[in-house]
This record gives sequence, structure tokens and C-alpha cells, in this order.
Amino acid sequence: MGEKFYFPKLDAIRGAACFYILIHNFIYGLHSLNLVPDFVKLIFSAGQEAVIVFFILSGFLVRISIFRHPDLSFGTYFIKRFRRIYFPLILSMLLSVLIFAWNGTLLHKLSGVDIIGNFLLLQDFGSVKPGTWFYPFLGNLPLWSLSYEWWFYLMFYPLIHSVINQTRRIYSVFLFSAGSYLTYVFFPNQISLICSYFIIGWVGVEIANLFLKDRTFTFKNMQPILLTLFGMVLISALPVLGESELKPGHYPFLMFRHFLAAFLLLTGGLYWYRHHLIYFNRILGYFSILAPISYGIYIFSYPLLVQWGLNSNLPKNWAFYGLNLMILIGLAYLTERKWQPAIDRWIK
Repeated sequence: MGEKFYFPKLDAIRGAACFYILIHNFIYGLHSLNLVPDFVKLIFSAGQEAVIVFFILSGFLVRISIFRHPDLSFGTYFIKRFRRIYFPLILSMLLSVLIFAWNGTLLHKLSGVDIIGNFLLLQDFGSVKPGTWFYPFLGNLPLWSLSYEWWFYLMFYPLIHSVINQTRRIYSVFLFSAGSYLTYVFFPNQISLICSYFIIGWVGVEIANLFLKDRTFTFKNMQPILLTLFGMVLISALPVLGESELKPGHYPFLMFRHFLAAFLLLTGGLYWYRHHLIYFNRILGYFSILAPISYGIYIFSYPLLVQWGLNSNLPKNWAFYGLNLMILIGLAYLTERKWQPAIDRWIK
């Protein structure tokens, strides 16, 4: 086993992203009921950009994990990722089934095709992206990102162990993602879309490599990462230029938003880092408490707070919403801190 690492500030960032997405989902549900003004919705409109943070963090943490366990076989790696992704996913699907059964709409909403697609982790936002194959299970929209996470994980392992020159590898990944996006533009399909986003997860791997090598980050050693992300910003902007009407939440502007967010987040984060992360703990430090249960909060929040909390026939008041929030935190805690370790011991 290699050197141990602990990154409390990454926990704070993950917890903050999780909290933002939680509020994002709830605010959008309230806005649909005309309960919050437009400017509040605008403040919390960047939920998918917060998901981009998860993609980058995943790449970073996978690289650190493989560094600590250099003899880790692909089979063991696969099982660990499988347990981590699928167990909470299955619980979230069961939760949605219970909610829709209670509301009496399960048989109307249930789709066998989408069940298969979600188990294959090929679900996505079909209403805003052409060429997607399966919709998130029973409308649990945050599940869209799990397909990307899963396939990134499967691609991370062989590429981390590849013989490609490490100083040039990020450019190879950039060409792969850029080519995939251009393919998607002309022939919209789910595989090309997932592959086009791979660069976002991979920059997390490269950031981890820089940490392992230099133990610091500068604009010079981060230059290849920022250049490749900026390249994806430019490429994703090309289809936008041909649009007569821009829809920020739809293709092609949505993809441009994602790549731009990755570039700006890393550039801004690097600038903050070079200024000693001033006031970091005051601004984000408290969110680290959510990090150990962030995945559970992410996939349970939409069913509990929106599909149940806002769309059920029960009386709506703040006590009811508070109870739903307590149930969400409790379920996320049980899933991540109690049941997941048992699953990890059972499936090896």
C-alpha cells in the first residue's frame, strides 16, 4: 500500500457541490409551483455545472487510489466501482417505485426500456440532448450523471496504466474527446456524448499526477490541462454559432456551458490556490460534513424533495418539507455509512 492522503478541502468542495445541487433541485420544483421568484431560480440554475465538479473530483480520487494500491487488478477495481455506483442506485430506483406507487402513477410512468437502460448506465437527459437512448429512471433527473461517472471509471483504469507518454497523454485524451464531440454533432448518439465529456474526468487524473509529482500547482504545470479544456470550449462553441435561438438548458449551448464551467472552475480554483485559498474554510469548510453522504443526498434528493415533497397530494408546509429533508439526510446516512460498508464486505 502506498502513501496515505487526506484532502479535507476536497471534502468541503464535494459537500458544497452536493448542497448546491440539493437546493437547485428543490428551488426548481418550487419555481414550477410559482413559489419562488425568477432571480432565486437564476442563482441556483447551475446544478449541472456543480456536477462537473464531481466529474473532476472522481478522476483525481481514482488516480490517488490507484497510486496507493499500485497492484490493484482491474477485476478488484471493477468490483469496488460497481459496489459504489450500483448499490445506492438500486436503492434510489426502489425509492422512486414506492413514491410513484403511492401517488398511483407507477404503471403509467414505468418503462421497461428505461429500466434496462438505467441498469446499463446509459441514461441521460433525452429532452435537452439529441441522440440519447434512455431517460433517467422514473424521472429522477440527477441520475443522468451516473452514466458518465461509470464509463469514465471503466476508461480510467486502462489509460492510467497505458504506455502513452504521460506528458502527452492529456493531448491524446483531448483529441479523443474532441473527435467524439464532433462525431456527436453530425451523428448524435449516447456513446459519442459520453466520450466527449471524458476529458473533464481525465483532467482530475492529470491534476492528481501533478500533485504526486510536484506537490503544488502553478499556471505553468497546469497549462496543458487548461489548454485542452479551453480547446473543448472552442469546439463546443462551434455548433452554438449556427443556432438562430439560444436555449441555455438545451443542446448545443448546454454542452458549451459544461466545458466552459470546467475551464472556469479550474482557472478560478488555481488562482485562489495561488493566493493561499484565502477564506476557504469560512466559505466552504463547513460543507465537509456532507461529503461522506454526498452521493446518497445526490441521488435521493430529487425523489424525496421534488417527486414526493412537491408533487404528492399531502398538505404542503415547512414542517412537511423539513420532515422530508430529515428523511433524506437519514436515508443518505444509512446508505453510505451503514449499509454500503456491509455491501462492500459481502461483494468482494
